[in-house]
Amino acid sequence: MEIPFLTAEWRNLVVLNYEIAPELLLPFVPLGTELDLFDGKALVSVIAFDFRHTKLFGLLPTFPASRFNELNLRFYVRRREGSDVRRGVVFIKEVVPSRLIATAARVLYGERYECLPLRGSFDSFSQEHGGRLDYTITTGNSEAHIRIDTCGDLQQLRDETVQSFILEHYWGYTALGDSSTSEYRVKHRPWLYWDVSSSEVLGDLPAIYPKQFRAALQKAPHSVFVAQGSPVSVYAYKRFRPVFDTSKAPPIDNQGWLLFDGRCGFCSWWVSKLERLLARAGFTPVPLQAPWVSGTITIPPEDLINDIRILLKNGLLISGFEAYLCCMQRIRGLRVLGILLGLPGIRLLARGVYRLVNRSRFRISRICKLPPTIQDGN
Repeated sequence: MEIPFLTAEWRNLVVLNYEIAPELLLPFVPLGTELDLFDGKALVSVIAFDFRHTKLFGLLPTFPASRFNELNLRFYVRRREGSDVRRGVVFIKEVVPSRLIATAARVLYGERYECLPLRGSFDSFSQEHGGRLDYTITTGNSEAHIRIDTCGDLQQLRDETVQSFILEHYWGYTALGDSSTSEYRVKHRPWLYWDVSSSEVLGDLPAIYPKQFRAALQKAPHSVFVAQGSPVSVYAYKRFRPVFDTSKAPPIDNQGWLLFDGRCGFCSWWVSKLERLLARAGFTPVPLQAPWVSGTITIPPEDLINDIRILLKNGLLISGFEAYLCCMQRIRGLRVLGILLGLPGIRLLARGVYRLVNRSRFRISRICKLPPTIQDGN
């Protein structure tokens, strides 16, 4: 029997849904998933709720933060696994008032958590009859409020309604830095919900979210409702790598391709110097700008070239620092170094150094006057 990693109660969920251009979400879609649309529309949701009775493995309270409020911004994807279609959510940002919870979620699940003062007011709200909910978040010297008044009785979910679409997603997906995706399951009974008689967002709530989402969040919501919530179980994540079709790639005798930014002089320089070593690792270097690459790897072009990648002949993709580890661990003289750099603490530090160098690669190229493989205009 599978034991949940986390059990809790999610209660008093205020759900505000906004229509957004699908292309703004595409860079955030984890590999192996696709956007899930409602009536042909892409939606993002701002959800505020009360997190109660939080326990690890159903036994250990997360003291001192066993109850807290959460405010998140999320959108919806699905993943096809054989004949099964798994409908899930992807979080753009999650805000909690506990630094402990935020840190643990970032480390264990790779989620985009931030710690900010957040509180909910439930004095005028009943779990049976509804009422008024008020969530307040503090950013700097200002506050933003979400205030909702429910109306009518609790209702059951009905097929093909926005309430069913938003709440009937029982998987979570997170894009990881090595071109893999984590998948975890969330289990709870179908939730009941209330319609609302009034809703208002006071203050500059959109300011806490990435710039590309603010315009959509400043418009009138597509829909608003309140979900009653229930006990939930969250299961440990499993990592998977999507497989790409490499039939468009040129034939090679090696195990795969090392894909680098051909417009970066620094990247082009070190690849040319280490071409023999890369061949020993089993990889053929190819610029990311090669036409067959964008036709093979389904990543937005502007994101595809932001990092080094290894594409194996079987279609598996490895990115960033993990690509370097993959090379080192395949070369006899560098295997020990690759194992050392792969140790948990050292790996975290080395990954941080790599990200710093990667962000500065064009500056290095300009200072050293290193010519790129692909010249602009050619």
